[in-house]
Amino acid sequence: MLFPTIDFAVFFVVVFTASWLLRPYRTIWRWFMLAASCYFYAYWEFGYLFLLLGSLGVNWLFGEAVFRTLGPDGQRTTTSKWLVRAAVVVNLAVLGYYKYLDFFVSSVSDRLESLGLEVDPPLLEILLPIGISFFTFQAMSYVLDIGRGEWRRPMTLLDFGVFLTFFPQLVAGPIVRASELLPQLQRPADPRHVRYAEAFMLIFRGLFKKVVISSFLASQIVDPVFAVPEAYGRWEVLWAIYAYAIQ
Repeated sequence: MLFPTIDFAVFFVVVFTASWLLRPYRTIWRWFMLAASCYFYAYWEFGYLFLLLGSLGVNWLFGEAVFRTLGPDGQRTTTSKWLVRAAVVVNLAVLGYYKYLDFFVSSVSDRLESLGLEVDPPLLEILLPIGISFFTFQAMSYVLDIGRGEWRRPMTLLDFGVFLTFFPQLVAGPIVRASELLPQLQRPADPRHVRYAEAFMLIFRGLFKKVVISSFLASQIVDPVFAVPEAYGRWEVLWAIYAYAIQ
């Protein structure tokens, strides 16, 4: 589900209204936000919801294990260090599989063919899960913070689920740390006070940048030149590069 779409607008109005009504009920609000965020992610590709939930479960377990192996004053131990390293390896392995395996296989195949060796590698066609870099590094940051003693008490599984799947920053960032987001989730909310003026101004400014500026530059300059750069002169290519940076 992309942000500048009618589908997201409807989703946002429904979720915002329900969130506003449920915010005083902390546990119910958490379950609702977890369900809404999962629906938001599954709307694009339902199968990859299990990847997100798998990352959620594995990293929460790593966080619990690391915390239990710390010293009495939160000091790092040999076991906790190895558990943190294992968490980093597991997360980067999953990220590398989805982002770089096809590239690695094709690069090796091209290299072997340049040496005169005929190979016929399987065509994997791995579909890159949206937002995988964001939620992978955010989950890792949680385990790393516990391992360093910077986050002294692990989250509950429900809190960690809301933290990792929170839809406003799930697919486009920014990557946030537990120490930044969790206090906001735990702070009692006053449903009578909503900073709607600032919020809607930020939303409309973002929509203008995305729909008017970014989409215009992409469709009129960037995409045509990047598709067949040899058909354009050097100045047109240069302008397309700058337009892409702005986009």
